Amino acid sequence: MISVIKMEMRSKDQVRRYLLAYHGLLNEPIFDGKRGIENFVAKVGSVQFDPIDICGRNADLTFQSRINNYEKRLLEELLYQDRTLIDYFDKNLCILPISDWPLMSRRRDQFRKESRSSTVVDKHEQLIINYLSEQPYACSKDIDLKERADWYWSSSSSARVVLETLYFRGDLVVHHKKGTIKYYAKRENVFNEDLFDQSFSDDEHDDLFLMRRIQAVGILWNKPSDALLGIMDMKSQRRKQAFMRLLNAQKIIEVQIESINQTFFIPASAIHLFQDPPEVKNVRTEFIAPLDNLLWDRKLISAIFDFDYKWEIYEPQHRRKYGYYVLPVLQNDQFVGRIEIINQKKTKTLWVQRFWQEKSVNMESLQQCIQRFAQFNQTKHIEYAEGWIILMSDGSSESL
Repeated sequence: MISVIKMEMRSKDQVRRYLLAYHGLLNEPIFDGKRGIENFVAKVGSVQFDPIDICGRNADLTFQSRINNYEKRLLEELLYQDRTLIDYFDKNLCILPISDWPLMSRRRDQFRKESRSSTVVDKHEQLIINYLSEQPYACSKDIDLKERADWYWSSSSSARVVLETLYFRGDLVVHHKKGTIKYYAKRENVFNEDLFDQSFSDDEHDDLFLMRRIQAVGILWNKPSDALLGIMDMKSQRRKQAFMRLLNAQKIIEVQIESINQTFFIPASAIHLFQDPPEVKNVRTEFIAPLDNLLWDRKLISAIFDFDYKWEIYEPQHRRKYGYYVLPVLQNDQFVGRIEIINQKKTKTLWVQRFWQEKSVNMESLQQCIQRFAQFNQTKHIEYAEGWIILMSDGSSESL
């Protein structure tokens, strides 16, 4: 019989420091430059992409909180020049190592079998394949198809529908982007090496992707979780069986947290960090992306950090408690509040709308973080709304 490794119980404080150290968010940054981006993505498997850019896109926001002196161009170069990373589906649309392309074969199979507006795709697919056999890349505006078609958010041009469908299927990849416009190319003309789809049994697939999610967050529990989105057909029973197989294979370790009546699991590779997480040595403040890996299971983060966060972008304005695009503020090993910042690109101004303080804050470190954030957004000015009002958790306010 295989013995399952179990760890002694840890306090919330220890687990918080473990998680933040795991993500490179505690003390001095441990990731730097392009290599740091590659190393972080290799560690967590994938970083979620979202095109909305209020003060940086989600992937850029995730990297700026971890990568020393991060610049947005570094990610673009890794994706579309160096091609060590690729944008494709994992949890949702994500950025992942190009070497992981073969692992996503089931998702591509699903798109081949199920396609919205399939009649339109069947009608125009060969035309676009022929076009891209003669041209190195194309966007939807390059292909003159006036016909409209039903698409995921709303009706769209047939050219976009066919291009994106072929991208979902893996026949095309993103060659480059200009702003939010994607230019596609035939996969075989972009990949510098043969990357063939892999086939998996149901158990192998469940184990692989559950392991990816545990590594992506650093800790998970055996419960329904947004962190498990994108794992096809994984219901409760299959999830439980996958956890047990990973435990028996000693790829994950069962752990307990004081005052939380749940069992948690960490990657076996992180055992030493979990056993002896570093102490807080210096003050560090970071703004965390709404879809950051650390926040993939918000109920879990609420249990460990005593911090409730909801991305309110899809909430009607009258139902928002905070704002349209609000970022959690991490200082040392605590979430100390949340901040609303807008990058006004026309005037190159970083507009600091509001800061909701929920715990004691080192204001000097917070101001330094805002300065770094302005540099990350390539702004020339920082302005504060009405002297910048801090809303305290008790309802009082303080003006700086």
